[in-house]
Amino acid sequence: MNRIRRVILALDVAARDAQSIAAAVELAARLGAEVLGLFLEDPRLLRWASLPVARQVSPWGGGLDRERLEAQLRALAAQAQAELEQAARRLGVSWQAQVLRGELERALNEWAVQEDLWVIGTAGRVMGLAVPTPAALRLVLPQAARWVLLQPRGVPFRHPMVVLHPQASNPEALLEAARAFMEDPSQPLTVVILGENGLTSSVQAWQVRQGALIQPVHLREASLEQLLQVFARSGCDGLVVGAELPLLAEEGLERLLARLPTPLLMVR
Repeated sequence: MNRIRRVILALDVAARDAQSIAAAVELAARLGAEVLGLFLEDPRLLRWASLPVARQVSPWGGGLDRERLEAQLRALAAQAQAELEQAARRLGVSWQAQVLRGELERALNEWAVQEDLWVIGTAGRVMGLAVPTPAALRLVLPQAARWVLLQPRGVPFRHPMVVLHPQASNPEALLEAARAFMEDPSQPLTVVILGENGLTSSVQAWQVRQGALIQPVHLREASLEQLLQVFARSGCDGLVVGAELPLLAEEGLERLLARLPTPLLMVR
């Protein structure tokens, strides 16, 4: 696995919280990387605020004032930058921050390079209202990024579970990424092997080369429900998958994120 030089924390300012920022900085410190906070003001949120549904759920019952919402977004961005600075200074991590205004897809892809780990927040609240995760979440993921960590609010990522499947183009990349992200690489790495093929011998060969401890779990066929049950029993706090995992096809990624309370690392 190539060394990660920079952790890019990409948060819609509506989704930010101090714990999520601290978790990303902790990960940067563990990887020996610097951290860049990209705090996004998504114009779609402003358009959503003007829809009838926003008026219906407004705590004031009369709709949202656009200028008031814009002012709060600016205040949230400033607060996010202050929280990033505080967390980075506490752990001795080099940091930068920038506020971006524009469509998420364009903003994220303009910054993407392969040596970066992207950490993307997925939920939040503004002015007491729940903010929906973009329906086209897969379009928001930076296409040039090799590692993308989808981060729920304030959840750490220290001991992941790897999912390998017959269509995996580079299973070793998944194993190396998971081990690099472990807080304690001397602990066993839980590896779920889907289907029946040569993956078992590949995992064993990698284990010998790396001197790693592997805790394998074999599943002939895995539904989303079965995978989540195995994950719940594993005691892990994160999931590592290849971007081509069949379970993620169509709306599978959105369904998985809706059921998964922990971070998900996608590797390309």
